[in-house]
Amino acid sequence: MSHHSLQKLVVRMLFDDAFASEVYSDTERALSGEELTGVERAQLLAVDRRAWRYDALRRKRTLRTLAEEYKVSTTIILSETRSLASLDRFFSSAFFHAAVRERGSLGMAFAEFLQDGFRRGEWKAPQIADLVRLESAIADCRRTLAREGAYLPGEISATISDRTRIRLAPGFGIGSFEANIIKTIQHVEQYLFELSLMPAMALCDDAPRLTGLPDVEGRKKTRLMFSPGVIGISLSHIDKSTFLVLYETKRTSEIRGVLKRAADAGVKEVTAHEILAHSLETGALMISQ
Repeated sequence: MSHHSLQKLVVRMLFDDAFASEVYSDTERALSGEELTGVERAQLLAVDRRAWRYDALRRKRTLRTLAEEYKVSTTIILSETRSLASLDRFFSSAFFHAAVRERGSLGMAFAEFLQDGFRRGEWKAPQIADLVRLESAIADCRRTLAREGAYLPGEISATISDRTRIRLAPGFGIGSFEANIIKTIQHVEQYLFELSLMPAMALCDDAPRLTGLPDVEGRKKTRLMFSPGVIGISLSHIDKSTFLVLYETKRTSEIRGVLKRAADAGVKEVTAHEILAHSLETGALMISQ
């Protein structure tokens, strides 16, 4: 509907001053493909241009929220680039505009922006790729939990069969990352804690700097489970077999399909059965209708 298009255009113009200017200077190009009536277009152009810049801190407040979800990744990026603009330009990126147009998640769009910057060589620290994946997975678990609510496991039905459909419960997830990723997170968090003792010291030439990041150990893997807890999403280590079995439950699947694919990956059948049974009992997995 056209009024929804207008609302989304307003959001984009509030956050992206360059786009707002283009709407006025090259209206046909800027609004090409937008579902606006003539009246709505006239209303948009009747707004005083200065109104879009009224809240000078809008982008910074939103960037702070996004950076909190990607705290480790963004700290490394800012340490490398020494430029807040390197992250602030997210609001002028195709990732931001697409998220608003499609009513997508800004948090997930920000992750795509960070990964794109790494692929393009705009930030080079090799730790960034896996860190963004990990922080994005945590953010996704948090959103899924908020959207679907916590799952409370009950007694497993006696009628469960190999055709029963199962999936990871809301707030749960798994991932495989380079072996030193937890050390890297701890290293960055220690740096941020030290800086938080007196934030103004960041202005000093002799302020603590983020150096000595653990090397990326790509030949070995750390496999993690994300689980909802009292204070958010917690991380725990899982073995390779557990990862391979639960990986097949990221999407709703019949138990027999999970077992077959796990067997193809080298997991013993008895081990796979034990992993599924334990995960159903503890609520990491749920039966899906």
